[in-house]
This record gives sequence, C-alpha cells and structure tokens, in this order.
Amino acid sequence: MATNPYINTINFAPEQDLIGNLVIESIQMHGQDFIYVPREIISEDTIFNEDNLSSFTETHTIEMHIESVNGFEGEGDMLSKFGLEVRDQVVTMVSISRFLTVTGKERPLVGDLLYFPITDKVFEIKFVEDEVPFFQLGKMHVYQITSELFSWSHETVNTGITEIDNNFTTSSPAVEDPTIDNAPDPDSGLVPLSPTTVDGVIDFTKTNPFSEDY
Repeated sequence: MATNPYINTINFAPEQDLIGNLVIESIQMHGQDFIYVPREIISEDTIFNEDNLSSFTETHTIEMHIESVNGFEGEGDMLSKFGLEVRDQVVTMVSISRFLTVTGKERPLVGDLLYFPITDKVFEIKFVEDEVPFFQLGKMHVYQITSELFSWSHETVNTGITEIDNNFTTSSPAVEDPTIDNAPDPDSGLVPLSPTTVDGVIDFTKTNPFSEDY
C-alpha cells in the first residue's frame, strides 16, 4: 500500500520553513558564537590534490550549537614519539539557511577554520555531515561539523582579528649576522656563505652553493 495521499510529510513548504526557523531560534538561544574562517588556496598541487600554499583572511561570525557538551572529543592529549600532541575535537551544528545568509557560501568545506572565542582555540574542519537529522519533513536544516584542533604549518593567517592572529607566529625578519665569515676565498674569489640569517639559519636564497655557477 502506498502512503496516504492526503497527508504530506515530504514537500510542504510552510512546515519546512517552520522547522527551519525553530532550529535557528534554538541555536541562537543555546549555542555559542564561532568565527568561520574559509581557506583560500593560493597554490594547488593538482597531482596530489593538495594545497601547497593557502591563506586565511576572511571571517564570518555565526552561531553554532555545540554537540560535544561533556568537553572536547577526539584522542585528547597524547604523548607520542614526536612529543606531546593535542588532538581535541569539537562537534557543532549550524543552520544551513543561516550559514548561506551569513557567509554567502553553500556549505562549510573541509580545511576551513573555526575560532572558538571562549577557549581561544582554532579548529580545522575535518568532516561535514549534511544528513543529520535525516530529512525532517523532506528537507535538511543543519550541518553537523566535526573539527580538530588546527595544526599550523606556516599558512598565512591575517584576519585582522587580534585574538585569532595571535594564535600564530611568523618568522622574525632577516638580520645580518656579524659572526659569519663572509670574506671571499683568496684563490677562487667565491663567497662561501651569505651573512643573511633568519632565526639563526643561513639564508641561501640569493646564492645557491649547489648550483653549477657557484
């Protein structure tokens, strides 16, 4: 027997909009403000399908509901052969319609960042589930976002928000190191090293000692 044709639970727009509005109101009442920072890919490796260089400059403040109410999830703090690693995860829910209105984007993407002001931590989006709860009255209303503590690897982070930018450091400017002997070789006339160093590391960008012309 087919479903009752007189009861519409799939595509009745007024009731779908009602649930969507209730979801937004609930998140705004019981959620927390997050700052969404989309990733901008500057250089992409098309062979390995990964970004060689990316930056984070755009920000959007949006409310989200924290699903992991008992604290951070994930593997937590663990001691590995590389030292202490913090792998905290947070699971949040955001209204689909609100996300589109605030950011102008259809959905959050893996690799984008979420800044949680209460903890002053930045999380990287690892997975976005778009089928929870499963088709309420025939329509999806929320994204469930799983994020992990962001491991910075010298991406450009310049959002203009001090609280976010202070979580990341940049290399100190190049300085002249007077202790380096940069005198030319008396026989060949070649300069052995460049006196320019960054964080105590010799900078070979101007002269490559391994080239044929050196």
